Amino acid sequence: MEVIRRNTDYGIRALVHLASSPEKMASAAEIAESQGIPIDFLQKILQRLVRRGIVESHRGSQGGFTLAKDPRQVTVLEMVETMQGKLAMNKCFLGKDGCPRAPRCPLKQNWLSVEEKIADFLRGITLQDLVDQLRGTDSQTPTPDKEPHS
Repeated sequence: MEVIRRNTDYGIRALVHLASSPEKMASAAEIAESQGIPIDFLQKILQRLVRRGIVESHRGSQGGFTLAKDPRQVTVLEMVETMQGKLAMNKCFLGKDGCPRAPRCPLKQNWLSVEEKIADFLRGITLQDLVDQLRGTDSQTPTPDKEPHS
């Protein structure tokens, strides 16, 4: 089962790259080379991140990309939902083609509980936390035994 899709992984890696050097503008080519991401794929990902207001695009020969938000304000949940859509344990929770069994489904509450726990966990990790982990400076890495920090 694939929970985090390849484009989401690439998007998170691109954001960590930008957040690691917030004072510097980075080109798509630089990010692609640094992170091992195919440039054509990365450009589409960056466009989506720009449309969502997480990344800013700067035009011109000296242009590139920078973060549009403080990395402490961007959660992993926001990154995942930007790339994949709303987090849902089962498609019946997305509101499309409602399941006729939903009112009496024995699994519904369990799935909703798992979904909320995953969302809370991802909401508790910020882009800055990922940068800190990369640099080896994080002291509050969320684990299943420990509450995520905000």
